[in-house]
Amino acid sequence: MRKLIAALCALALFAPAALAASHFVKVSPSTVKAGKTVRVFGSVGTGCGRTDPAIVFSRAFKGATKREWAGVPALYLKQNKHGGFSARVTIRKAIKPGRYHVGGRCGGGNFGSATLKVTKP
Repeated sequence: MRKLIAALCALALFAPAALAASHFVKVSPSTVKAGKTVRVFGSVGTGCGRTDPAIVFSRAFKGATKREWAGVPALYLKQNKHGGFSARVTIRKAIKPGRYHVGGRCGGGNFGSATLKVTKP
């Protein structure tokens, strides 16, 4: 009985973290000089269909992409068979230094967000 209780406690502690990590968006590096390239990557988890694009959007991407989502520059990325995605984006030299929200959407819902800090070139 003690082993069962211990196992249930471990599951209660670690299951939420595992579920939370199943869908995310990250930017690397998280601080970049204007004019340099960042890698945007993550996973949509199980929240959308495999043929739906992972939409990653940020005002920091202005001039780096011609597509938009809700009026914000956006990347429409193809998922791999596990729901993962990755792309490189060059931040314009003329972009104003500051912190920029990077969001992810797929299948009608948000799947994550990150912050990108852009500094002077």
